Amino acid sequence: MNLSAELDRWLSPGTRELLVRIGSCAAALGHQAFLVGGPVRDLLLGNTSLDLDVVVEGDATAVALATVLPGEPAPVTHPAFGTATICSGLFRIDLASARAESYEHPGALPVVRQGAIEQDLVRRDFTVNAMALALDGRHRGELLDLHGGRSDLEHGLLRVMHERSFIDDATRILRGVRYEQRFGFSFEERTMELLQRDRPYLDCISADRVRHELERTFAEDEPEQTLRRLDSLGVLEAVHQSLSFGPQKGWAYLRARRESLSSAQLQAVYWCVMAWGMPASELEALDRRLNLPRRVKEPVADTLTLALLEPRLDDPDLTPGGVYELLHGRSQSALMAAELMFLHPVARANVSLFLR
Repeated sequence: MNLSAELDRWLSPGTRELLVRIGSCAAALGHQAFLVGGPVRDLLLGNTSLDLDVVVEGDATAVALATVLPGEPAPVTHPAFGTATICSGLFRIDLASARAESYEHPGALPVVRQGAIEQDLVRRDFTVNAMALALDGRHRGELLDLHGGRSDLEHGLLRVMHERSFIDDATRILRGVRYEQRFGFSFEERTMELLQRDRPYLDCISADRVRHELERTFAEDEPEQTLRRLDSLGVLEAVHQSLSFGPQKGWAYLRARRESLSSAQLQAVYWCVMAWGMPASELEALDRRLNLPRRVKEPVADTLTLALLEPRLDDPDLTPGGVYELLHGRSQSALMAAELMFLHPVARANVSLFLR
């Protein structure tokens, strides 16, 4: 199947011209270049994508250097890793040499070696992300779909590439639930069985990698949908026993987005709301599990304290001075979380007045 016409309509003129140059330069060097993964999925779904991924059968850094014209920003290259990035305007193109990979143990970072496009695609997380489009002139736009990705996309199914997928890299569970909620997909039956079986392998993933996946969830348009689903599947509990996400927290997320907050402020409020109700004694354990940066840990600690202060803040006889004494010095993010999560109207009003 050839999708060159669809590809040309989907791309902006500048991006289209740059991808044509990448394909031509790759061919001139005796290589082949492919648009791969999420961008191919988004093309077939009709969604926009500002970040494009290109895999080169050969030297990706050489292709990137040959593609950029004099006067254009030089690509950022990492020859040791076989990767390069070309930025132009609002979009970026990441190039990587085709790789095969293996895992020495569950949760380990993969051991990679040079490979062919077929090997590069089989290492992907789900079949819908394991498709490629050829970029060289003679084959430009030809769809390489070796694993039924287009059929799964048409049926809205998320299917892992093999039985050990979640064992090798359990962050795919977190990504999969994000895709499920973002696109309205469903997990294929066997994939759901593997997800339930392999949740414990999240323990094998480093703190930073798990936290980064949660932060990517916070960046979704409606992260509460994904977090509720993660909670219902037992995935949040598998990350840490103290984490949960019920309807009240989802409503708090929705209300938080209505405030004029920066992305960093909103993310801090999200962390505080998600930690709401957690015993204060669990904070250190949660910190060890997720390696929380100070910008997160300190507001979360304040949040856990504020949750305990709700009965005192709900006292109708509490003076403004008393409110100030209880709330002064607390993190703004924690105070906003308390305003969103307090159930008692007097306590909520006291926090609201303090914030304003």
